[in-house]
Amino acid sequence: MLLLAGAAITALTPDSIGGQAVYLACFAGLVVATWAAVRRPGPRRPWVLTACAVTSWLAGDITTVIVQLAGRTPSVGLADVFWLAGYPLMGAAILAMVRRRAPGQSRAALQDGLTLTTAAGLAAWQFFIRPELHGGGPTPSLIVGALYPSGDLVLFAAVVYLVLSPGRNGVPGLLLIAGNSLSLILDTLLTMLSDVLPGSAADRLNGALLLANALIVGSVLRRDRDQMLQPAPIEKPRLHPARLTFLGLAMLTGPILAVARQTGRIEERMLMLSATAVAVGFCLARFTQAVHEQGRTQDRLTYLADHDSLTGLVNRRVLAERLTRQFRSRDDFALLYLDLDGFKAVNDAYGHAAGDAVLVEVARRIRAEVRDADLAARLGGDEFAVLSRELDATGARELADRLRRAVSEPIVCDRAALHVGVSIGLATGAGCAHGEEMLSRADQAMFEVKRGRRAAAGASAPAQPGVRVRSGTAVKPVQDLRSPQDVDAPESRLPL
Repeated sequence: MLLLAGAAITALTPDSIGGQAVYLACFAGLVVATWAAVRRPGPRRPWVLTACAVTSWLAGDITTVIVQLAGRTPSVGLADVFWLAGYPLMGAAILAMVRRRAPGQSRAALQDGLTLTTAAGLAAWQFFIRPELHGGGPTPSLIVGALYPSGDLVLFAAVVYLVLSPGRNGVPGLLLIAGNSLSLILDTLLTMLSDVLPGSAADRLNGALLLANALIVGSVLRRDRDQMLQPAPIEKPRLHPARLTFLGLAMLTGPILAVARQTGRIEERMLMLSATAVAVGFCLARFTQAVHEQGRTQDRLTYLADHDSLTGLVNRRVLAERLTRQFRSRDDFALLYLDLDGFKAVNDAYGHAAGDAVLVEVARRIRAEVRDADLAARLGGDEFAVLSRELDATGARELADRLRRAVSEPIVCDRAALHVGVSIGLATGAGCAHGEEMLSRADQAMFEVKRGRRAAAGASAPAQPGVRVRSGTAVKPVQDLRSPQDVDAPESRLPL
């Protein structure tokens, strides 16, 4: 509320001493708050550069007031140095944010940003920089007048780079983008209306400029500001329709400016511009088609590299990567290592086709028992694994019981009811240093369960037929396909 009141006073009384004092007091308060927030724990470089940028702009305003109180009105002075220095400082701050949150993933954003900045540069040269350089007055004034639109281009490029780069902006990012965008709009208005509006009318925009700086400072003051700096997950680049539209407009900037400067009948110039727009549209359509085709091919290759071709579950490599990421979090999680019992007997008696059918059905049953957030993987052969997040040892044991009951249900294949069991080993993240150690512990726990089952089965008499073959409506027992150690075995133990 105080900032809104200060902005209103600045806009209503731009020439009064009171209005200027309120503006400078509010701006100085923002700068002090920024430097206080910079000292919080966490990455500091982007926020230090942001604080330096707003401090430089404040120094330019203070210098201007001091010069005016001294009765001097130089066309170029120290205030311009401070104001111009703020643009590259803010650009460097945004560049540091993108580099931290999207290492190695911002090339596409950089290319698209340079394309849009080049188009904006053509427009700025045509309407602002070129007229300024060819205007009358001292050479230093002409150069400084041309540097301000150039500084806006630097700020524009940085904002576009931030918007297009991977990563989560959140509220801090939106505040930063909104503040810099408002500053760009105000700078453009001041440049366009400098020859029309008197000095007092132009100074009324300082109230809006104060709000723009407040938005920028707000991004630094937010407690969740560092979420902007978190590394973005690696994703396949997507060609968003809005991005394509902006690139198309950027490609048309040069032709539009060239046609606008030509002399001749308006019908001929519009025809030339329309033909250029159609050609650009066809090029973009062909480019979009090629990108989508490449994306589909990449999706297919990625799927084949990450998934087991038979069951559709993810493979060992994906499980290892997920374990590595999981160890970086503080959530409870558990890993279940599953090894089928009696699978070799099924394979030997009915062939590999039946064995493949068993693996596919077991994978389906595992997926049905786990949550959407859990990860089911096939490690190879008849070994599976389930990584379950936010699950303690008790919950993992309950999940293991459900999986054991689901897998033990008969599997019908070519009119034969096949039976397999499963030994399950369990490990939790507690006490493990990394994913490989956790996978090794779960594997060892599974072998202990299997060893205990075999020892118990060896001390008891084997049971009789456990597999039945469907023949029409009659059901008759056939030879038991389970190995002796899998018959009448006790419940699997799940050591941690």
